[in-house]
Amino acid sequence: MSFRTCAALLGLTVALVAGVRAGAQPAGPSPEQIEFFETEIRPLLVEQCFQCHGAALETPFGGLRLDSRDGLLAGGDSGPAVVPGDPHASPLVQRVQGRPVLMPPTGALEPSRVESLIAWVEMGAPWPEDATAAAGTPDPSEPFDLEKRRRSHWAWQPVALGEPPAVGDEAWPRGAVDRFILARLEAEGLDPAPRADRRTLIRRLSFDLRGLPPPPAEVARFVGDPSPDAYANLVDRYLASPHFGERWARHWMDLFRYSESHGSEGDPDIPLAWRYRDYLVRAFNGDVPYDQVIREHVAGDLLPAPRLDADGRTNESILGTGHFRLVEHGYQPVDPWEDRVKWADNQVDVVSKAFMGLTVSCARCHDHKFDAISQKDYYSLFGTLYGARPTQRAIDAPARLETNRDVLAALKGDIRDGLADAWLEAAETVGARLLEAVDRPPAESKGAAPARSDRPADRDGSALAAWRELAAVEDGDLPRAWEELRARWEAELAERERFNHEHFQVAWDLSGADYAGTVGHGVGRPEAPSPPGEFAIERRGDRLLNGIYPGGAYTHLLSSKHAGVIQTPRFTIDNDYISLRVLGGDLSFANLIIENYAVRRGGV
Repeated sequence: MSFRTCAALLGLTVALVAGVRAGAQPAGPSPEQIEFFETEIRPLLVEQCFQCHGAALETPFGGLRLDSRDGLLAGGDSGPAVVPGDPHASPLVQRVQGRPVLMPPTGALEPSRVESLIAWVEMGAPWPEDATAAAGTPDPSEPFDLEKRRRSHWAWQPVALGEPPAVGDEAWPRGAVDRFILARLEAEGLDPAPRADRRTLIRRLSFDLRGLPPPPAEVARFVGDPSPDAYANLVDRYLASPHFGERWARHWMDLFRYSESHGSEGDPDIPLAWRYRDYLVRAFNGDVPYDQVIREHVAGDLLPAPRLDADGRTNESILGTGHFRLVEHGYQPVDPWEDRVKWADNQVDVVSKAFMGLTVSCARCHDHKFDAISQKDYYSLFGTLYGARPTQRAIDAPARLETNRDVLAALKGDIRDGLADAWLEAAETVGARLLEAVDRPPAESKGAAPARSDRPADRDGSALAAWRELAAVEDGDLPRAWEELRARWEAELAERERFNHEHFQVAWDLSGADYAGTVGHGVGRPEAPSPPGEFAIERRGDRLLNGIYPGGAYTHLLSSKHAGVIQTPRFTIDNDYISLRVLGGDLSFANLIIENYAVRRGGV
């Protein structure tokens, strides 16, 4: 099914909803009220109230049952617990506010939860019909039977070909769908609306497909076109318009709660959110198959053969995953762990509603009563999405990212050979150059800095500190000076090793075998850690090398334009601190980015 087919079906749905709104309002809570109850109120009642006022007790405290709307209205020994529409007069609200006693007895609720309870009572305390039975404690003797649910509920039955109903006006229907619509109209004693004139028709079509009014010249041309294909040709033109994708991508973005900021009190921007928006516009205008768009939204970064744009330069598939970043982030969350769980729950809710038409997120608290959705299903999907992390990805086509890679590798090999020859040639003059550097005052040495400590390497801030110290002694004192220098270095190394051993436990070392347990992406991410002595080439200025590095994992050794991301193995935080030893800043381009999230003792 293509995007345009989906658009047509969505248009039919909008029309049917408009018809419902024009007539009698449906009985029972609205979908928005049901969602509010399931996400805000029901979890509150389950966590804080059912232990004393639920079905698990033969005689609930105070004779009050809070696991059904009837129980709330009937109340207990003190009368009804809720007055729909009037939270001030509702004892349930009074108790959670501490009037005259505070409930629950375990402690005051968070202010946001009290506000949710007040809002729920103000809207009339809506309660879904199926929430009562689901509210009680599940019977462990009756395990969740997925297949039984599928067999018993109409929504899970296979699609079957049915005969269109008979209608009184056989001339009106143009197809099978029209017969179903007309049959219902006739059953209600209603007649179809009269046929629209051409001016009305082109205006409706233009707004539906492009979201814009038709220009007067286009209206005049259509009204004056007597050909039988005039309407079909107009539909084709509007579907081919770039405004078609702009119009219908907006409906899609509503489903995926598109926004260019995160909300919360800080409302921080979401960088480059517009790329996801433009990706949708291109997908609609390109008539991309619906199943392909689902794959791109769920796992577009993992497709072995990603879809590219018309120029073959941009990886369109990876852009589909951008919607996962459009979640509400707490600006300064009190509990970062809870905030992270909220992200994933929001992602489950959006993906399931958009692609399945189901409120799968309700199964976070309980197996669905009718739908074939269990808590196990929910947490399987939750675990899949929770394992992902926000990151930045290159959106260039894979072949474009590999451009010049082989050539750069060959050039670096040539540079390595040239450096070896230059160093061998310069080896004969190294001693003289070192002595010349020793003769200069420390402040004149290139890169010198003021003394920082009594450690040998830092005494005068120069990299030649040890050499200068030895060169200043008399020839006969050299053995003694050498031993003293070595003793100081060995003592300092031993002290550092002792301190590290007492205060740190190594979780992983990315310069060795632990690197195999990392995950990441990007052309710059190496397959294995680099041995000591690897170097990076400086792209600007008169310097050849950016640095020569110890063994480790680097993303810039071939080119600083070949980015990469390396994520450490997962580990348990069992201390108050995490220490990282990295190269960064002036020493290499392997910059370390640490997300601004607090570390909690005992987290994972």
